[in-house]
Amino acid sequence: MPEASKQSLGRQLRQLLSMAGAHPVRWIAGVVAVSLVLTALDTLGVAAMVPLTQLISGTATDSGALGVISELTGITEPSELIPLVAASIAGLFILKSVASIVFRWWLLGRTSRISALAATDLMRRYMLAPYAAHRARRLAEVYRNINDSTGHAASVLQATITLLTDAMLLIAIVAVLAITAPWITLLVVVVFGSLLFGIQFALRRRQARLGEEIAESGLEAWSFLMPGLDGFRETRLSSSAHSFIGGYRDAKLRGAMAGRQLALVAEAPRYALEIGFVVAIAGISIALFNTGTPAEALTVLGVFGAASVRALPTLNRVAANLATIRSGQVGLRIVLRARDELDSQERYVESPQVGEPYVGEIRFTGVGFRYPDADEDVLGDVTLTISRDRTIAFVGSSGAGKSTLLDLLLGLLEPTRGRIEVGGRSILDDRARWYADLGVVPQDVFLINDTLRANVAFGVSPQDVDDARVSEVIAMARLDGLVAELQDGLETVVGERGVRLSGGQRQRLGLARALYRRPRVLVLDEATSSLDNVTEYEITDTLRQLGGTMTIVIVAHRLSTVRNADHLVFLQEGRIDAQGTFAELRAQSPAFNRLVELGDLS
Repeated sequence: MPEASKQSLGRQLRQLLSMAGAHPVRWIAGVVAVSLVLTALDTLGVAAMVPLTQLISGTATDSGALGVISELTGITEPSELIPLVAASIAGLFILKSVASIVFRWWLLGRTSRISALAATDLMRRYMLAPYAAHRARRLAEVYRNINDSTGHAASVLQATITLLTDAMLLIAIVAVLAITAPWITLLVVVVFGSLLFGIQFALRRRQARLGEEIAESGLEAWSFLMPGLDGFRETRLSSSAHSFIGGYRDAKLRGAMAGRQLALVAEAPRYALEIGFVVAIAGISIALFNTGTPAEALTVLGVFGAASVRALPTLNRVAANLATIRSGQVGLRIVLRARDELDSQERYVESPQVGEPYVGEIRFTGVGFRYPDADEDVLGDVTLTISRDRTIAFVGSSGAGKSTLLDLLLGLLEPTRGRIEVGGRSILDDRARWYADLGVVPQDVFLINDTLRANVAFGVSPQDVDDARVSEVIAMARLDGLVAELQDGLETVVGERGVRLSGGQRQRLGLARALYRRPRVLVLDEATSSLDNVTEYEITDTLRQLGGTMTIVIVAHRLSTVRNADHLVFLQEGRIDAQGTFAELRAQSPAFNRLVELGDLS
C-alpha cells in the first residue's frame, strides 16, 4: 500500500470512510444523488428567470418558453403571466432553500458520524496494538491523532462533498447561461475561472503549511496539558504549574494564530471574486447594450443577475473548501499514517480462540529477551518451572530483570528466544484465553473515577457485575471494614486515580479486583513495595490463605513479603543466580544473603 502522503485525495477519503465502517461507493453515491436533486432545483430557478425577464421586457407570449407557459396555463396576457411566473420562481427558490437546509443537516450528521467512528476505530487499533509498541509511543501524539486529527480528516470529507455539490451547481448554471448568451458566458467562465484558480494556486503552499502548523501546535498543547493534569500532585509540590500553563498557552496561541491566518487566506478569494463580479456585470452591460436591443440586453442581464445570486456564494464556498481541504489533509494523512503503522503490527484478539483454559505447570525453556533498540539482552537463558497452585517469588536488585520476566509471563512481551508454556501450550497461542485466568496486582493500581464497586469489577458492564462476588473479594482483601465505615459503602466514588483512598487501600482494592476474576494464576508486581508494615502483613496473610488454591507469582523488592513463599528465584543481571526456599537461597547465594542482611531479616 502506498504511503498515505502520496495517495490521491479520493483514495485517502475512501480509506477514511472504510475506517468508519461506511461503504465508500454507496456513501458517496447517496450524497451525489441528493446533490443532483438540489442542483436541479437551483437550475430550474435560474432558468425560470428567462421567461420572467422576457415578459418584463415586452417579448411576445406566443413563442419560445413563453409560448409553452401560455399553452400550459391558458393565459396570454403579460399582466397575468408575470405574477404567475414570479410566484413560481419564488416557490422554486423557497423549496431549494428548505432543501438546502435539510441537506446541510443531513450532510453534517453523516460527516460528524464518520469523524466519531473513525476516531473510535483509531482508538481500537491503538488499544489492540502490541504492548511493546505502546510503550514506545508518545501518549500526547496518540491523543492528538484520535481527538484532533480525525476531526480535521472529517472536515476534508465534508469540504470535498460540498465542493462536489457546488461544482455540479456551477456547471448547471453555466449551461443555462450558455443557452442564453454563449459568448458572454464563455468570457465570464474564463475570467472567473482564471481568477479563482489563479488565487488558489498562489495560496496552496501557504494553506498546507498552516495546516501543518495547526497539527504541530495541537501536539505541543497535548504535551503540556497531560503532564500538568496527570502529574497534578508533583506539579503542585514543585510549584511548576506556571511552566506547563505557559507552554500550553504558547502552543494554543500558535494554533490560534495559524487558524486566524488560515481563515483570512480562505476568505481572500471572496473579495477578489466580488470585485470581479462588479467589473463583469459592468462589462456585460456595456457589451449587450452596444450589440443588441434593450429587450435582449435586459433579458440576458436578468438571467445573469439571477445566476450571480447563486453562483457568487457558491464560488466563495469553493474557495473556502479548497483551503479547508489543503489544510485538513495534514490531519487526514496523520490518521491514515497511524492506521497503516498500526495495521503493520500484530493485533491483539480479545476473544479466546478455544474454550479450554490453560491448566498445569508454567514452564520457561531457554527464554531470552532483548528490546529492539538495545544492544544487549535483558534476560538470558531463563529455564524454570512454576508448579501449579504453588507460590513463587522473583527477587533481586533493581535491573536484575524481574519486571521484564514478569511481562514475558503475562504475555505482554514476546521472548526473543525460547518458549513459555502452560500445560504444554504456549501462552502466545491464545493470549486472551491465558489472560482470562490471570489476576494481576501492579505496583501502581489504576483506578477510575467511579465507585468502589465499579473499580473492583473493572471493565465489566454495570448490569453484569456480580455483587455477591464483589462483597466476597472485598472481604478477602481486608477492605470490608473500610466499606462499612463509608456512608455510601460500595457506591462510594474513589476519585480520579483513587485520590480519596490511601496507598494501602488502593493496593487492597487492586487485590480485590484481581480476585474478582477468579484467577487460576495471581500475579503481584511489586504490590507491597510502598506499603506500611501493617498493610503489608495483611496482604501477605491474605496470600498465605490463598496459597494452595491458585498459582501465585510475586515480584518483590521487600523480602519480608516473600519469605514464606514455596519457591524463590533470585535474579542477577538477567539470569537465575539461585532458586529454592528462602533458607536454600541464603545458603546458595552470597548476593541474596547480603540482601537479607541489609533488610534485617536474619
